[in-house]
Amino acid sequence: MIQKGIIAFLSVLAIASCGESNEAKVESESQEKDTYNRCVSLGVQYFKEIGSYPTLKSTPDAGRDAIEVARERCESAPETAFR
Repeated sequence: MIQKGIIAFLSVLAIASCGESNEAKVESESQEKDTYNRCVSLGVQYFKEIGSYPTLKSTPDAGRDAIEVARERCESAPETAFR
């Protein structure tokens, strides 16, 4: 009887810990999306300030869409691309 209680307790504990890690994962993904979106916004703002929006004017990205370039840069370095 005690073994069944222990097994039940461990099962509940395992299920509860899975929920916490899932919540942490969702929170982490949300923060990553926020960081990415902020980065893209900063990139667009930067390109507007230098007069290179909506189409970039200088090499190596001359003729390319500013938002597309901002997205590419933010995918590889969202924390530093436009800071």
